[in-house]
Amino acid sequence: MTTLPMSLPPRRRWPLRIALALSGWLALAATLTLPDGGVPRTAVVCVFLLLCPGFAATRWARPTPWHERGWPYVVETAFLAVLLSLCLAVLAVEPFYLSETFTTTRAIITLAAMTSLLALLPTPGSRRPGARPTAPDDAPPVPGTRPAPATDTPREPDTPHEPGTTPRTAPGTAPARPRNPRPPNDRVAVAVVGAGPYGLATACHLRAARVRLRVFGQTMESWRAHMPDGMLLQTAPAASAIATPRHGYALADFRAARGLAAADDDRLVPLAEYVDYGRWFQQHQVPELEPCRVRRIRAAEGGFRVLLDSGEEPLAACVVLATGAVPYAYLPRALRACTARGLASHTGQHRDLRRFTGERVAVLGAGQSALECATLLHEARARPTVVARTPAVVFDPPPPNGTGGRSRLPVPGSPLGPGRPLLAAVSRGGAAYRRLPAPLRMELLRTVPRPSGAWWLKERAAGRFPVLCGRTLVCAEPGYGVVRLRLLDEHGYPEDIVVDHVLAATGYRVDIRRLDLLDPGLRQSLRVFAGAPVLNSGFESSTPGLYFTGLAAAPSFGPLLRFVTGTGFAARRLTAAVTAGKRR
Repeated sequence: MTTLPMSLPPRRRWPLRIALALSGWLALAATLTLPDGGVPRTAVVCVFLLLCPGFAATRWARPTPWHERGWPYVVETAFLAVLLSLCLAVLAVEPFYLSETFTTTRAIITLAAMTSLLALLPTPGSRRPGARPTAPDDAPPVPGTRPAPATDTPREPDTPHEPGTTPRTAPGTAPARPRNPRPPNDRVAVAVVGAGPYGLATACHLRAARVRLRVFGQTMESWRAHMPDGMLLQTAPAASAIATPRHGYALADFRAARGLAAADDDRLVPLAEYVDYGRWFQQHQVPELEPCRVRRIRAAEGGFRVLLDSGEEPLAACVVLATGAVPYAYLPRALRACTARGLASHTGQHRDLRRFTGERVAVLGAGQSALECATLLHEARARPTVVARTPAVVFDPPPPNGTGGRSRLPVPGSPLGPGRPLLAAVSRGGAAYRRLPAPLRMELLRTVPRPSGAWWLKERAAGRFPVLCGRTLVCAEPGYGVVRLRLLDEHGYPEDIVVDHVLAATGYRVDIRRLDLLDPGLRQSLRVFAGAPVLNSGFESSTPGLYFTGLAAAPSFGPLLRFVTGTGFAARRLTAAVTAGKRR
């Protein structure tokens, strides 16, 4: 990627910044003075809402003058500005809507203040004279980690080396090599590690592109072994199909092939049925899958060595890691002592929750995983208690038709169905999401979607077990077969509860240091931000030839990569990057 030039000189930059800073207050004045429903008022307010907050954000994050870039840059920036404006508008309106205090004036004042702040903030590109500017999507490394060594091959096709610099190789890694040289007969072009939805989608797209590859893994292993029996998919069936270049392999096609009722958005999908769908998809689309485990991946001359549990160590020019979420299960620090004694665990460690029958179980979390696990525990005759930091447990509203069934939409508004505009916006803009400042990307990934339970779960969960809201876990003291949890309520008062086990439904956080199948030297060579690998637009990491997809790519491309519906976006981009590398 070409390094961005310095921002506009002050005499040309300040008029734009002042105009953006004043735009919101102009819209507010129009709202207060012009007649309701008038064309001038509507035009002024709509122009402000659709353009100005987003342009202020892009000006702050990407200060490059438009005249110094081509028309594609202008179109991309305009699209990103509109997308950001819509996202900021939702963020500004949602607190008023939830508190039932919404008015147009309050929403415009909030957006005007945000726009003024973004317009007047100094840009990240404001540097000391002589400092070398960097691309906005090159996130800084986490403290304590080292950036990837420079190599003879750029991370992206248009990234030149700086004049006067010499590529270096980090200790413990292979020397720099040409990108994707012509593979000899004793190796493959790509090794795909993982056979979940993202691994299968990537493999069948590469296969359709006639790329020589090998695929390793157990089909749908994470879904089979790390999700509780009796679980239902929260995503709409239309958003649960594994992507493939060929038609006829969606969830509805699977049900038709098995002689079952049509799979539309009026019905829920049980976990067992979805695992069977994944196996059926693999048998038809990725028949060459090798059901073996990968023990270690290390850099080698001409590519990567992939050590299998059979002892074989094939050579691959590129490796695609689609290892799913299991390696990144997050447990709060306060539970470490309890975890070591078997008194605390993550929800991803249990398939059969009937082992907790008769026990007191504290379930930490307020999202779908926590509420559904608590419901399954209650139905298994355990005694669950949900402990949530949020002020209230929220369930999604039922579809607008009010019949309790999902609305019939050919494509859902978001992976979780209609009614989530912010999730829909970031899910449909994966390429633009990557251009956001890295701290904003991480914040959106943490907060979108908000913790909630599916609408169909409310009847089974509401009033069935205790729910402690507004509680913060301070510490967990293991005892003789029990755990004492010290909590603080919303007013700061302490509260203790004693349970037999703590079940953490605290989600997953990408941390490459926990991915043991990567050789330590290879892990150290990766450039990371907040534990996640920094990826280019083709899902390639800072180590040429090493690609990440699925949850590990979500910090770069957004919440879309946390859902199965993201398999199409990821597989198409990754395949295009691999095949482009082969042609060079």
